[in-house]
Amino acid sequence: MKILQFHVDHIEYKPIEKELPSAEDITEPKPVREEDLLVLFTAVEQGDDDSIAKTAIEDAKKFADNLKVKRMMIYPFAHISQNLARPSDALPVLKKMEEEAKSKGLDTFRAPFGWNKALEVKVKGHPLAEMSRSYGISGRSVARSEQVLEQGPQKQLSEHELLARIQRSDFSGLPDTDHRIIGQKLDLFTFQEPSPGMVYWHRNGLILYETLKNFLRSELEKLGYQEISTPSLANTVLWEVSGHNAHYKDNMFLTKLGNEEFGLKPMNCPSTFLIYKSRKWSYRELPVKYSIFDPLFRNELSGVASGLFRVKILTQDDAHVITTKEKAPEAIEEIIGLMERVYAAFGLPFKMKLSTRPDETMGSDEEWEEATDMLRQVLERKNLKYEIKEKEGNFYAPKIDVDIRDSIGREWQCCTIQVDLQMPKKFKLTYIGEDGKEHTPVVIHRTIVGSLERFIGVILEHYNGKLPVWLSPVQARVIPVSDANVEYGRKILSTLKAQGLRIDGDFEAGTMGSKIKVAQIQKIPYMLVLGEKEQTAANISVRSRDGNVKYGVSVEDFLSEIREKSRNYQ
Repeated sequence: MKILQFHVDHIEYKPIEKELPSAEDITEPKPVREEDLLVLFTAVEQGDDDSIAKTAIEDAKKFADNLKVKRMMIYPFAHISQNLARPSDALPVLKKMEEEAKSKGLDTFRAPFGWNKALEVKVKGHPLAEMSRSYGISGRSVARSEQVLEQGPQKQLSEHELLARIQRSDFSGLPDTDHRIIGQKLDLFTFQEPSPGMVYWHRNGLILYETLKNFLRSELEKLGYQEISTPSLANTVLWEVSGHNAHYKDNMFLTKLGNEEFGLKPMNCPSTFLIYKSRKWSYRELPVKYSIFDPLFRNELSGVASGLFRVKILTQDDAHVITTKEKAPEAIEEIIGLMERVYAAFGLPFKMKLSTRPDETMGSDEEWEEATDMLRQVLERKNLKYEIKEKEGNFYAPKIDVDIRDSIGREWQCCTIQVDLQMPKKFKLTYIGEDGKEHTPVVIHRTIVGSLERFIGVILEHYNGKLPVWLSPVQARVIPVSDANVEYGRKILSTLKAQGLRIDGDFEAGTMGSKIKVAQIQKIPYMLVLGEKEQTAANISVRSRDGNVKYGVSVEDFLSEIREKSRNYQ
């Protein structure tokens, strides 16, 4: 059984026509709409039985309890499996799931089986809103596992080999615009069976990852952020103090050291506070701005991988601004300005939401109103449009959430800005005020792109793999026309690499046309084609990945163009 599990704002469907002769009878095919519930898009596979149905619902119930969701829909969805059970076997399993869910006190609905349905779904934006699960036979053979472990050294692939690899990959059947397919074409990353839900970054992928991180670092340095790092492993008492244990413990990786329980950190804030507490601070020194790019560990996935969109080890562009109440509005404005600059570099429009106090929180009504007003007043002073998201704040803080919109109109929640009056008290954070007495600061938690892994997945699809020059892992490739031009090609490669260009060369046997085709598949921005004419004139021909060609270009002019594009994030 394979399940895509979504916490949704709403789901709406209308049965159109029967897809199967054995489709369930329904009295009248009319639209159905349900709001704020857990939806299980479910493919019943060969060999699934009542025990699989029971296990799936037990897991879904735990997930629903974590989210405090009381309603569930089981939606037959055959498209996520190629090992489907016969309809006569699948329907009883779906009915058993419905029965189990109702027995556990969930208000349960089941979409009709065997119908073609018009579907609309709006998934919530919080980090646990999407999850993939797999039960029973996984569909991956032992032979496949051995093949993965026996892969030999990599080499420059021909057009035929490159396409064949993509076609036989675990992502076959996905559209060419999917970031997992793009990732294979650009040789960015893979997912391997020994480490489910964790990214294996290849050389090109690591260059992309580090280029994105360094871009963010450069913006933070301009604003006076201090980058820090803290241990990945800490005693779980740390999260008991913060209150996270009650909300995140089920999704943490835990271990024992002696008689004490330790966990890999799922978030950075508690350990960041310990660095702040390592010395005394004066009001004159605030705000202090800590940035951190440490890996975080969240045991949120099981079963089918979701690519970069949902991983167990992730890195956020996380930061905490610790300041006085008087200076907090200015700090919030500065963060919004940073967000605007970062999103502009990727051509990403955005919309803003103000997420208010949920039902179960820390702190008093007055504190929550004060923190919420800080955010609201900044938004209104900057004339930024925003919508109110009632009760979608964190348990410790209201927040501004920002959705970006990609080139095909999809929205992704990335930036968050939280004004926290609770954690500073929990951790006894203080500063010496103008009056010489100790005061409690405000903590502003913020990310701009959120998970770097997820953001890379978003921009790969946003650009359809055609990353701008400044971000491309390989910015140019040298392609000699014939063996007689190889030596000149190596000279050009060495010259440009010494100038900091991310460039490689295709000096293997093969036709120029085939080599250009491979470079286009890999979305390399420029191909430097070098024949006898270029060698004699000591210049280059520059072919873009879109097929435009400039002849007789000097190396200096080409370098100037690349540097200009990099300065302007093009």
